[in-house]
Amino acid sequence: MNLKQTALTAALAATMAMASGQAAAYVYADSALSVDNLAIAITGGAVTVNSFGFTATNTATLNGVSSPVQSANCGGLPGAPGPGTNNCGTGPVVDPQPANAPGGTTVRTNNAGNPSELTSYGITAGNYSNSDSVINTAELVNLGSPTSTRQIAESLLNSGTSASANAEIQSVTGFVLTFTVGTGPGPANLSLNFAADPSLSAQILGEAGSLFSQANLQTTFTLDRADGGVSVSWSPDGTATNSCIATGATCTETADTQDLTRSVSIATNGTVSYSFDPNTLDETLFGINITGLTAGTYTLTLDAITSTQLRRSAAVVPEPGILALLGVGLVGAFASTRRRRKTA
Repeated sequence: MNLKQTALTAALAATMAMASGQAAAYVYADSALSVDNLAIAITGGAVTVNSFGFTATNTATLNGVSSPVQSANCGGLPGAPGPGTNNCGTGPVVDPQPANAPGGTTVRTNNAGNPSELTSYGITAGNYSNSDSVINTAELVNLGSPTSTRQIAESLLNSGTSASANAEIQSVTGFVLTFTVGTGPGPANLSLNFAADPSLSAQILGEAGSLFSQANLQTTFTLDRADGGVSVSWSPDGTATNSCIATGATCTETADTQDLTRSVSIATNGTVSYSFDPNTLDETLFGINITGLTAGTYTLTLDAITSTQLRRSAAVVPEPGILALLGVGLVGAFASTRRRRKTA
């Protein structure tokens, strides 16, 4: 075989390998939330807690196949776990196993990274979708110790078509607030304070076609009186405007430093992030004061959700330089063939 032809064939094969080996293309999303030092104080009335309950749930789906739902819950009355009080753990209080979608190349381990932010695995080879959540401590269980929670949802597609993940922490506390109007201290007040670190990112790189990446975070506190006379709802949004909405009472923000109810999404190549600091704990303060709570039975709830959603229907697009090199190789191969035919 002609030496020039051999060299050209090898160059062409190398060019084809380079073109087919472009792996720097992906669709990715990450949503995480860390909460610490969550404390509730009620003044101006006598308070009896009737019950409380905590739930944490993790789900994940990859290319239409879902993991088993991983969920754990506990509840009862305040105080140390045991008969007649509650069935919660003391450390952690609630701890479901992580959800790892079948077929994923990156497997999340339980509480990876805790007590800092739960670990973001980031851009790796292959595809994965997973989530995890944990309630480390809870004020009503670990008396005198503020509540601490961690949660994350993360998904990556290098070659798959769809992925989604969800981690949710719920807390429901029912309490009775009693006092005597006229002779007692008057309407009661409730304050809620905590520190939190949200982290969201949606990324698409080197892709073409029908694409979508979204990371979501939703955090809501509500306080409701059983007879409907008082209703309070607060979703921190990181603005100076008072985002605590109240009926039958007055609610005022004391700190609202970041948006804890937010979505970031993208449908073309690029990155959209909010407070994205993977594997780094950087918390800021949040708080509200609720005044004018009249006698009745109240329920205080917390619902925090982190989730991701990915869609990919695309093939990797080789870089312009690779396409040019491939063209040169094909032209060379054609010219070599013509020379051989003329010689013959």
